[in-house]
Amino acid sequence: MDTAPQATTAKPPLPIKEVIFASIICVCMTVMDITAFPAALFVNFTVSDITPVIFTIMINQWLVIAVGLIAIKFLCPQLFRSMGLTNCQSGWRKFWLPILVLLVISALAFSLGLIGYYNYTPSVEKVIIEGVIYYLGVGIIEELYVRALLLNIIERIAHKTKHSTLIAIIISSLLFGLGHIFGMLGQNALTIACRIVWTISLGIIFGVIYKKSNNLWLVIIVHILVDWCSVAFCFIAPAVFTIPTVITVAVSYLAIALFLLWQHFFRNPQKGILKNE
Repeated sequence: MDTAPQATTAKPPLPIKEVIFASIICVCMTVMDITAFPAALFVNFTVSDITPVIFTIMINQWLVIAVGLIAIKFLCPQLFRSMGLTNCQSGWRKFWLPILVLLVISALAFSLGLIGYYNYTPSVEKVIIEGVIYYLGVGIIEELYVRALLLNIIERIAHKTKHSTLIAIIISSLLFGLGHIFGMLGQNALTIACRIVWTISLGIIFGVIYKKSNNLWLVIIVHILVDWCSVAFCFIAPAVFTIPTVITVAVSYLAIALFLLWQHFFRNPQKGILKNE
């Protein structure tokens, strides 16, 4: 991993007007994503054995993504230019090893950890839609309003503090983890606790990669690849989270998150790698 000193050119903080607009866009996108509005009003059909609500969520995701990007581009032009929607090769070179470890652990934990629970043979359409295509929208929309908007908003609010980027990564990751609780209701306490830990840890991992690569596309791709590792759940009905799986994933993700925080924020604090990069 490249640990060479980097230039630390201070970036001007976002104008307060853009912060306000970005906050409104972020809240709207979050609510629309959670409620599947407006697609829930007009999308309702079934294909093969695919879960019907998947189509509603997918169509809504792309509507929200399109509207969100347009709103950011015209209402928050400085933020849009700094989001990192161009070349991400340097980011891959810098983070390829932790990304590889993350993906290998995810794939093994979700596939091997569910051995003994495979009880359903899905159609090819179900695997493609629910296990692959669905997560394209998930990766884009969540990174758009959590990392590109929420993280940058918090960083702007805390820009006068020494550790504004670190603060923004931690707070946005906590909110990212807690925001997934609605999908965990009804599960046992240990499973919920482990899933919260791994979601918060993923938020930290994505946040560090985003701020240190300055590229949103890289984080989107990594997010999608991690989600694809859960394709094994298409072969289980109803979906279950085994204790070995949730513990393995939670501990592993937390270890990767702490390593990245140490590597990029605490190992060489004198390098000025906090809010100025």
